[in-house]
Amino acid sequence: LSWHLHLPASLSSLLFASAEDDSVAAKLLSYNRANRAVAILCNHQRATPKTFEKSMQNLQAKIDARKDQLAEAKAELKRAKADHKTKKDVKSKATVEKKKKLVEKIEEQLARLHMQATDKEENKQIALGTSKLNYLDPRISVAWCKKFGVPIEKIYNKTQREKFAWAIAMTDEDFEF
Repeated sequence: LSWHLHLPASLSSLLFASAEDDSVAAKLLSYNRANRAVAILCNHQRATPKTFEKSMQNLQAKIDARKDQLAEAKAELKRAKADHKTKKDVKSKATVEKKKKLVEKIEEQLARLHMQATDKEENKQIALGTSKLNYLDPRISVAWCKKFGVPIEKIYNKTQREKFAWAIAMTDEDFEF
């Protein structure tokens, strides 16, 4: 059982290698990958869920729909730029900016969906909950959330936050295991 003592240190070293300028979705993917590495060490395997294929198809449908939206938004931006080139007025410039923001928003949503699909695929045969709840010091996850600006709600659900309230209350971003 002494190998269990190395798990929190493994998680800690993997987690704090995260990039601070990543999006929350990218940070969550990094968190789950670190947790997955620990779960693999613990041999926390599970059968692929029966609903896995259907949920991946649904996610792929969302990705495809978002790609279509992005193509349409880029076409609208191109038309707005052409319109602004001929008119050169304040209203057409505002329209170009609005269309640019829409393209950026859809690109972010698409990136988030791709990360979600990657995470789901990588997790299909690993039980992350077991290691996260039973083997890992919650102070490591709390410190990581605070350091990298990830809401704790993204890591622990309401019941888990109640269970680990002591860790949430006492841990700051500088905690080291």
